[in-house]
Amino acid sequence: LITYTNKPFQIAIGSTGEPTIHPEFCRFLKTVYNTGVVPNYTTNGISIAKNDETSRSILEATRRYVGGVAVSFGNKSIRNYARTAVNKLIALGDTNVNIHHIISDKESVDEFVAEWARYGDDILYHVLLPLMPNGRSSEGVTDGTFEYLEEVIEKNNIKNVAFGAHFIKNLRNSKIKTWLYDEQSFSKNIILTPDKVQITPSSFDLNPIKVIDL
Repeated sequence: LITYTNKPFQIAIGSTGEPTIHPEFCRFLKTVYNTGVVPNYTTNGISIAKNDETSRSILEATRRYVGGVAVSFGNKSIRNYARTAVNKLIALGDTNVNIHHIISDKESVDEFVAEWARYGDDILYHVLLPLMPNGRSSEGVTDGTFEYLEEVIEKNNIKNVAFGAHFIKNLRNSKIKTWLYDEQSFSKNIILTPDKVQITPSSFDLNPIKVIDL
């Protein structure tokens, strides 16, 4: 039983995988919206960028039901799709549009600033996520990158920026004024598969704290 006092008010869709390719994606957005919960989602932009009926359906469902969309610019090989998706969401989606940037080195900071200048106030937030070692890769944010990021944010007076939780250690002593919260204080992450539901602390900590077999 979900009561008014303990139900979520918003959900974010897309911690793993690309949500827009699911055949029931638009129906799911409508279903969530009709429960009184606002759906938001993260996408690589490919489905929206295409000129087909699926793209039009996603944009219409986004316009009617979605509070915000985050488009990932992390994969350079599909960034043109991501830019096209952002442009279509701004023009047709009637939703808050955000961009996710992976910050790894000074070049990636310059790329973020270029996109910030390109879109201006049309983007609600540019969300900055640090490159994290993953799997067999040991690569992370290079030395001096965060300090350079601080400089360019201050120099350009960039206000519509948000930081991923893994930046929290840098932000505790940063000259950038931010509101800091415990990384997992207001979140839970749900992974749905055909045979089970996994609940994890957040989208960046995927160790299950509860598993429900279906």
